[in-house]
Amino acid sequence: MIRNAIVMILAGALASSCTQKEEKKEGPAPVSKPPPPPAPPPEPTRSALTLSPTARYTIVAAASDKCLQYAGTAKTVGARAEIRTCNGSKAQRFILKALPGGYQTIVNAESNKCLDVVEVSRADGAPVQLYDCNGGPNQQWIVADAGPGTIRLVARHSGKVLDVDQEKTDDGTPLIQWSWKSSSNQGFKLKIVDPETTDASGKGHKADKAKPDKSKKADKGTKGGKPEPVPALPP
Repeated sequence: MIRNAIVMILAGALASSCTQKEEKKEGPAPVSKPPPPPAPPPEPTRSALTLSPTARYTIVAAASDKCLQYAGTAKTVGARAEIRTCNGSKAQRFILKALPGGYQTIVNAESNKCLDVVEVSRADGAPVQLYDCNGGPNQQWIVADAGPGTIRLVARHSGKVLDVDQEKTDDGTPLIQWSWKSSSNQGFKLKIVDPETTDASGKGHKADKAKPDKSKKADKGTKGGKPEPVPALPP
């Protein structure tokens, strides 16, 4: 009897120990810390080019001499940016709005939408589109030098540059972002268009309106624009 009682006590103690171990295993898993945010990409030195806050610019691809615009209509949210033969339309005009830190938002003059890297992507080949302006870092650009007479447009969030896809020059070729490689399809030229013009110094100024010529005086013998009556000669 005593022996059976001892066996039962030991069995109970063993079962209780196993239950406690199982309860410990079923507790909440330790919370892992989220990964730290990615370090901001290195930024190039800003171009010394003077940018006008009121001018309309065409953004011309250096390799093809074609203008940046968008595919589709001005109301299309998410329309892909592309190059096309320059035609002077509002679809090819952009306003560069300065932000603190030397960044620029690039706003289309026709749609009032911003040049935007899709889904804040950092990947090479990410599409560039026109999207509702929201102040995101994927809509902020650095204007940096890219060689004599050209600039590169660097996306703040990724450190990658505006790039004409596959170095093509055809109308309708889309624009993407890509790592800087000093390629001609990554260089652009900014050209001021109406309502401002450029002078020899490259600075923008408003075009002068035509003024009436006041130097010409009315011919003698006229009054109020009508000829004066000629006196009759004596008989």
